[in-house]
Amino acid sequence: MKKINKIALFYNNLRGYYLFRKLKVEGYQITKILAKKNLNPEVLNKCKADKIIKNLKSIDFLKFIKKENFDIFILAGFPYIFPKKLISIPKFGIINLHGGKLPKYRGGSPLSWQIINNEKKIGLSVIKINEKIDEGEIITKDAFKNIKSDTIFEVQKKSFRMFPRLTLKALKILEKGKKLKKQKKSNSYFAQRSDKDSKINWNLNSRDVYNFIRAVTYPYNGAFAYFLKAKVRIYQSKISNYSPKKVGIGNLFFDKKKNLYAKCKINSIKILKSKPNLKKLISKNKQKLCVV
Repeated sequence: MKKINKIALFYNNLRGYYLFRKLKVEGYQITKILAKKNLNPEVLNKCKADKIIKNLKSIDFLKFIKKENFDIFILAGFPYIFPKKLISIPKFGIINLHGGKLPKYRGGSPLSWQIINNEKKIGLSVIKINEKIDEGEIITKDAFKNIKSDTIFEVQKKSFRMFPRLTLKALKILEKGKKLKKQKKSNSYFAQRSDKDSKINWNLNSRDVYNFIRAVTYPYNGAFAYFLKAKVRIYQSKISNYSPKKVGIGNLFFDKKKNLYAKCKINSIKILKSKPNLKKLISKNKQKLCVV
C-alpha cells in the first residue's frame, strides 16, 4: 500500500492553519502555500508561509511543484481554481475541504448559505477535485447541528475542529485505494457572497432575517440596512413575535421597556447590537418612534 507523506497544503484562512497543526502532529511533511487573494493576516501571524502565490499558472510555480514531487495537494479554503495541468501532478491527486453538503451546496460561501437557508445540519465534505467546480468524487463527509444561537463565527470554529479529522480519514481512504462515491447530477449552485449581498430584505419573516444576520456577522462585515439616511450594520438580533399593524415593514419601533425592534413581513426582530448604535442615532436625530 502506497503511503502519503509529502503534502502541499493550499490555504488563505484559519481552516488551513488548524489543518496544518493537526497534520504536523501526525508526522506529515507539510509545505504551506498561501494565496495572496483575500489572505487572512491572522494566518500569517500564527504561522510563516513557505510560499505565497497570486498566480497558479506561473512558470516558476509550475517548476516548483514538479520539482518537489508532492504525494498530494490539499485545498483548505483556497480561492483559486486549479488548471488542468496541475490536477494530474501529485500521485494521489488533489483533495478539497468544502464547507457544504454536496451536491446541493456547490459554489461559494457554503457555510453562510446553509445558515441563511435554515438547514437543520451544517454539512462538510472532502472531495477529490476534477476539472469542474465542486463536482469531484466524495471521499468522506460529516455534519453537525445548526444551533440557532450560533453565528457564522461559531459555525466556522466547529468546522475548523471537524475538518482535520475528516482529512485524516480521507488520506487513509486514498492510501487504501477504496472506490470513491460519485456525486449525483445536480444544477444546484450558490454564488460566492460579497459585502454587497449583505443588505437585509425586510420582506421576509423574522426567522429568515435573524438567520441572515447571524450568517454574515463577524468575522464578516455584518448585515446592513438604511435608517435615518445612515448605513447601519446589525451584528446581533433576536426573533420576536411582535407584529404591530401600525408599523410598516422595515421600520423601527420601541416596546414599553425601550427595547428596539425592526418590523419584518411576518413578526419582528429585536436589535441587540448595531453600528452606529441605533438608539443613539435615533436620539441624535430627535426621532420619535412608535411605542408598542
